Amino acid sequence: MAALLVLLVAAAGCVSPAWDDHDYALKAEQSDESVSSTIRIVRLAVQNSHRLTRPYLKVVLTDAAGELDAVGDQFGGVQPPSERSDELRDRLLDRIQRAEEVVDDLLIQVRRDRIKDPAQAVRELEALG
Repeated sequence: MAALLVLLVAAAGCVSPAWDDHDYALKAEQSDESVSSTIRIVRLAVQNSHRLTRPYLKVVLTDAAGELDAVGDQFGGVQPPSERSDELRDRLLDRIQRAEEVVDDLLIQVRRDRIKDPAQAVRELEALG
């Protein structure tokens, strides 16, 4: 019985409710703003990568990857109240995942040498928003 109670408490801690579609949309908007801000920071770093040291670029990209992961985890834990909110959830989590993939790829490039094609990377980041 105690094990079941611990399991229920642990599972409940993984998610948070959204009271209605409006509340959910507000949470999505805040998450989306965080993602957009992170993408802008990465885009500026990539645009100026020829002036930045590799260690600095690594820090910027590592921090960005961590921020995107945290936003995805936090927003992914919010329970959508309706099917309409399910669609919003899917779109935002897909955007976060695409951003994470681009940032992770850039981080790999920087760790190996430098960003191969900064102009292409900027275009990819601009396409993300």
